[in-house]
Amino acid sequence: MATSKQPNANGQKSGKARVAYDYVLERIVSRELPGGTVIQERKLAGSLGVSRTPMREALGRLEGEGWLVRLTERLLSVKVVNMDEYLQALQVRRLLETRAVVLATSRMPKDELKRLRTDVKKLRDHKNPSYDLHWRIDDNLHGAISKACGNAIMAGVIADLRRITQLFEIQTIPRRIKPGCAEHLAILDAMIAGDAGKASSAMRVHLDRVRAGVMDDL
Repeated sequence: MATSKQPNANGQKSGKARVAYDYVLERIVSRELPGGTVIQERKLAGSLGVSRTPMREALGRLEGEGWLVRLTERLLSVKVVNMDEYLQALQVRRLLETRAVVLATSRMPKDELKRLRTDVKKLRDHKNPSYDLHWRIDDNLHGAISKACGNAIMAGVIADLRRITQLFEIQTIPRRIKPGCAEHLAILDAMIAGDAGKASSAMRVHLDRVRAGVMDDL
């Protein structure tokens, strides 16, 4: 009996850690925890109603992913991204993602591309979409393309770079709920048509417009 219960206990712990992870990440994305905020593990655990153990596990994951940085052995804070780091990350994203989409075009199932397209259209047509919905659809699209490129190292670097640019935009730029929908649709339409070159050009246009839009807002 003891051996059958142990996985369930571990599963509950893991489930609580996932809930804690989602909770803290949502607060970062929503700007409730701005860049530079010192993380109070006990307070966050109490507000969510979990023990400090799953919260500590969640914070460790967020640190590993680059959302949080360590100030001391015991203190974490929300990572602050400056303009130079943002522009450098965006420049490398432009190099990598325009190549990743070429590699992914022949690899991604049409059904997956059409599902992503449907999600983007729903965001575009939504009268009052949440900020979280925008980022989730954006992450799903770029994440799916990079993962499908067939190069795990490239996909990992893209994910890290996207986290840097996302943090900067969250912390610095006025909220824009529906940016890039037309550009995302152009990328997906080219991929569905099997035109890797056109998809790469559409990705380049998208990232160039992201940069231009940020510079206009500052």
